Amino acid sequence: MVQKKIQTFELWCYRRFLKVPWTEKKNSKEIVQMADVWERLLQQLMKRQLRYAGHIMRGSWGPLLQLSLEGKIEGKRGQGRPRRNWMDNVKE
Repeated sequence: MVQKKIQTFELWCYRRFLKVPWTEKKNSKEIVQMADVWERLLQQLMKRQLRYAGHIMRGSWGPLLQLSLEGKIEGKRGQGRPRRNWMDNVKE
């Protein structure tokens, strides 16, 4: 869901930069070719997220940050579907 929103935003930005009106029926591949992009925004975000996850998992920030990322918190969990956390996105 979040990935689709990022891709949509990226294409919207390319259309704005290139001044392509929404009335012109151009698909996303044509827009990306016109923008001459070598790396998509979502790929770059995922690469940076994995790099940061490796940095944190090595423990260079100490045990407190690692404990908060792993989500081991005492107490009861609320009702409903569990919320997605940062590690779920990294694993995906």
